[in-house]
Amino acid sequence: MSLQNISDQLLHELGRQIVHGELQPGQSLPKVEDLSLMKGVSRTVVREVLKSLSARRLIESTTKIGTLVCPRSKWQWWDPDVLMWASEMENNHEFLIRLTEVRLAVEPAAMEMAANNATNEDIEHIKKCFIHLSESVNDEEKWVEADYHFHNSLIQASNNELIISLIQTLRLALERSRHKTFHAIKQHPAEPFMAPDEEILERHRAVMQAVCGRKGPLARQKMHDLLNRVSQLIHDKDNKEGKT
Repeated sequence: MSLQNISDQLLHELGRQIVHGELQPGQSLPKVEDLSLMKGVSRTVVREVLKSLSARRLIESTTKIGTLVCPRSKWQWWDPDVLMWASEMENNHEFLIRLTEVRLAVEPAAMEMAANNATNEDIEHIKKCFIHLSESVNDEEKWVEADYHFHNSLIQASNNELIISLIQTLRLALERSRHKTFHAIKQHPAEPFMAPDEEILERHRAVMQAVCGRKGPLARQKMHDLLNRVSQLIHDKDNKEGKT
């Protein structure tokens, strides 16, 4: 196995332990020499991994105290690896709620931008993505992918590079969230919808029609409604799992 692969394995192992709470903020990590013996890797690999964790602000080292796990508020949450480790947690309810809060802060405004800024090509692409979405509603894996591409087509139409980049950074975490809400909505459609598939498609259709109709305030509201429903589903699913 190459040195890089060994380093990556140890990085992901320690990163997961920190983000999953197995190593708590303020807790000391073993010395480089001890980690080297414990993990069966060279000190060079250990130092490289600690440097990578420090760059993500998961740990900090001082000469007198040693290496400590940083408070969560200091973590580099937008790092793709940190997002991946958080989304992989078995009990990731709090993370998914925080993720949805970010979406609520960003996506409704992006929909209003999309309604105002979309080119004719953008609108055609949004419509094609919705057709693909409607054809995927009975297959979870296809749905998760199609839903990401549909939302991404709307975000792309905002023509705001910063928002586009943010959503792309969140892709893996968003896919995890979609898996969770897909199961929940299949079991509990909301009124006035009679069936889960109807709710899924009509909420997304409402956003599409508002954006493609260049109705900015309506597009903002429809996306806000959709994401509020996502938040409700995550809360409800966690509450039901907590009672079992």
